[in-house]
Amino acid sequence: MRHKIDLHGLKHNEAVKKTESFLIEASFDKAMVAEIITGNSKSMQDRIIEDVIKYYKFDYYIPSHNLGMIVVTQNEL
Repeated sequence: MRHKIDLHGLKHNEAVKKTESFLIEASFDKAMVAEIITGNSKSMQDRIIEDVIKYYKFDYYIPSHNLGMIVVTQNEL
């Protein structure tokens, strides 16, 4: 199932907290595909990747057709 969150207009601290809650909730779906819309803020993307995605060991990629998005999936163990 696809999950989506748009972080436009949020301060970085708020965006990190919302993303953490969003991904934890979405992770109950073992076929999770989560789209995190960050816009053009590379620093926000970097912070979310470091503080949330890598911390919880999710897999992710930034699609070449939309550099303002992070796509997150479950890590296959």
